[in-house]
Amino acid sequence: MKFFVLGAHPELSRTEIETVTGAKLVSLAHPEIMLLDGITTPSTELQERLAGVIKVGTIVGSLKGFDKQKTADLIRSYIVAYDGKVQFGISTYDKRIAKQIQPLGLEVKKRLKADGVSCRLVTSRETALSSVVVQKNHLLEKGGEFIVIPNGHETLIGKTETVQNFEAWSNRDFGRPARNAKSGMLPPKLARIMLNLTGLEPTKSSVLDPFCGSGTVLMEAQLLGFKKIYGSDLSKQAIQDSKKNLAWLARGNGVSLTELKHGDATTLKLVQLVDAIVTEPYLGRPQKGGETAQQLETIRYELLELYEKTFSHLLTLLKPNGMLVVSFPVIGEIPVVPKIKKVRELNTPIFYKREGQRIGRQIVRWQKVKADT
Repeated sequence: MKFFVLGAHPELSRTEIETVTGAKLVSLAHPEIMLLDGITTPSTELQERLAGVIKVGTIVGSLKGFDKQKTADLIRSYIVAYDGKVQFGISTYDKRIAKQIQPLGLEVKKRLKADGVSCRLVTSRETALSSVVVQKNHLLEKGGEFIVIPNGHETLIGKTETVQNFEAWSNRDFGRPARNAKSGMLPPKLARIMLNLTGLEPTKSSVLDPFCGSGTVLMEAQLLGFKKIYGSDLSKQAIQDSKKNLAWLARGNGVSLTELKHGDATTLKLVQLVDAIVTEPYLGRPQKGGETAQQLETIRYELLELYEKTFSHLLTLLKPNGMLVVSFPVIGEIPVVPKIKKVRELNTPIFYKREGQRIGRQIVRWQKVKADT
């Protein structure tokens, strides 16, 4: 059985995992931990693909209740000595046993020393070690990180096999050459999740972002290996920004397969229909806070009118049964999601809001259907 430590938006992470793996949920041992059976894909491959997952690992044992001595014995049995100092850590995401983690770590350390193993227990202020701490202390190579997971009447012990590459994500978010606060501020992780929510096999599929901004969706599509990628935007500056960012990405990851067009999404034309549209449209004029209810209602009305016109046209560029995954704004706590014909909603829209941002997002998954369906 595999475990997945979910990101800051657990519902979005769970939906991404289920869509990509097709695996059936065993249980949610904790709001931040998902347990799945029957997955044969290597953890490293899953971690690389899934943007909403912090850690992936395997459940190596279970005990009735919580017993410090038995748990320490189990963890010790999975720490393999090597030439050098063993470094290991123990985490939990459950506050009920948070106070047990430090004593448990010391108990494991005592057993290692009794076996003549030079070791170091890695700790942090939080009871769950971050991916940064795990990676910078080389725990996965030098000893391991073990996660204690209360699950009903049993306690599961998981061994982490891979953690999110925080440096790569940060670099694509903040290190790209063209980063415009007014255009293309969709976070790379969210862009990757949205692409995964199409449920398509990237290497066999084409995707369009008709509001490409600085190219965040296009970059993530490139890294996922989509067969053909199209991007367009009404702003000439956005197209230039996308070109810069894709060229920067290609220097480290290969040749870009993206075709860019400058133009209005309501009149956009493509030579071939695409398998998916993944995008975040114009979110409305910037808000400073303090807008009246009437002002917010006006913004919502203007956006809905734009969205209904735009997405009715964009549907004509999509193959039958093609997928749309769209990030619509939430303004004044009300989602601005248009009513579009010829689509069916695949699941309840999922709310997303990044820390420090004024506008939230509602992520929708639609599939193109016949008019009479």
